[in-house]
Amino acid sequence: MNIARGRLAIIATFLIANMSFAFAQEKTPRDDSAEKAEVYVDVSPEEAYIWVDGKPATHRSSFLHLPTGEHSITVYNYGFVSKTQTVNVTKGYQEVTAHLKPVPGKVTGPWGKIQIEGVPGNSLVFMNGTTPEFFVGHADEMNNNFWTTQALIVPAGTHQLYVVRRKTNEPIWSGKVEVKENKRLVLYVKNQGKGDIVYKNWADGKKIKELKRFRAGTASAIIAVAPVTAKLAVDRPDVKCNESVKLSWTSTDATLATVTANNEKLADSARGDLEVQPKQTTKYELHAAGPGGSVIHDATVSVDPNVQASLTASTQDVRYVKVGDKVQEQGSADLKWTAENADSVMIEPIGPVTGNSGTNTVQVSPAQTSVGPLNETQTYRLTATNVCGGSDTKTVAVHVSGSIEPEQVAQAEPPPPEPEPTPEPKLPVTASPMPLLALFGFVSLGSGLLLKLVKR
Repeated sequence: MNIARGRLAIIATFLIANMSFAFAQEKTPRDDSAEKAEVYVDVSPEEAYIWVDGKPATHRSSFLHLPTGEHSITVYNYGFVSKTQTVNVTKGYQEVTAHLKPVPGKVTGPWGKIQIEGVPGNSLVFMNGTTPEFFVGHADEMNNNFWTTQALIVPAGTHQLYVVRRKTNEPIWSGKVEVKENKRLVLYVKNQGKGDIVYKNWADGKKIKELKRFRAGTASAIIAVAPVTAKLAVDRPDVKCNESVKLSWTSTDATLATVTANNEKLADSARGDLEVQPKQTTKYELHAAGPGGSVIHDATVSVDPNVQASLTASTQDVRYVKVGDKVQEQGSADLKWTAENADSVMIEPIGPVTGNSGTNTVQVSPAQTSVGPLNETQTYRLTATNVCGGSDTKTVAVHVSGSIEPEQVAQAEPPPPEPEPTPEPKLPVTASPMPLLALFGFVSLGSGLLLKLVKR
């Protein structure tokens, strides 16, 4: 027994000495080329992983030898809020500090355990995605079930597992795994990306009530991945065209969340509210994904595109009388209309009208222009449409009677009648002309005698 204890002590001392030597080497600045500069990244927790310009570099606090210029340095550790810093790397020594804050709350089951064997300890492990947001740890945090506890605990169900090489991102193994409740799934990775999966009992799974997302100690680590939840709701499942709908969604433990409408992206956020006006029956979906799984939650809004219109006239008959160029009588009619669920209304031959109801007074004019009696029908057509593809048409007829007459020309006045001649006086039939003749002769004789006396 003492010999065994002595051997264990020697092994422990050797391991500690090697770890101290490696750490001292890691902390010692390197003399690199003039084109590169040295950046020391101080991380917390200790097992956090460092990405540079979107590519994994190393885990734990480390010296990075980077080309001069601007670089993005991100530090990830599952169960903590990641931190990204933009660093302008110049010649000389620089230091970046990334102390991550833990995500509040604990994780509950049902869950199972994943153990990965046969890969380098610094291999990166991703679940349900390959971007840094889906990183859950490196292989030596989940490859031991003996003296120390190194466990990857995940929600029961189907997950996509990826194991890749550090820095190169070359795949070592990937595939779907079925995690069973209270079972330990052991993945034995072989050459050429092949592997065997064996299930073993995990008695402690039933005993654990809740876990922190990440806990690490001396040569031990427990990573408890939280399940992803998602919920999307609409305030109105049935609407008419152009009516608004309010979308509300939430998700937990999702690193990526997207809201789509008939597969068209609307938003990228873990939670939010959005007002929309669907033009057709639309299926809204919330796609939430994280290391703990992928969830899709949907809600459908039915859109009624049907337009209901009506058109009536206050009278069915009107009169129209025109003499020459002057309209002497012209009847009118009141057109009353409605257009439900429409956003565009046209009445021919009036033109466009506004609103969803109204009354328009029209002076009825016939199409006939020639002289003669009138007997025709004037038709009014209402067409109502909406942007959802709905339409409705209604017509109403008004009968026109009366006449179109030529212009009346005034007749010339007749000339006045000529006066009749004055008739000569007529003597009585019994009267004799002799006295007048005697008088005439006497006058003539006297005139002659008077003339002679004058001459003398």
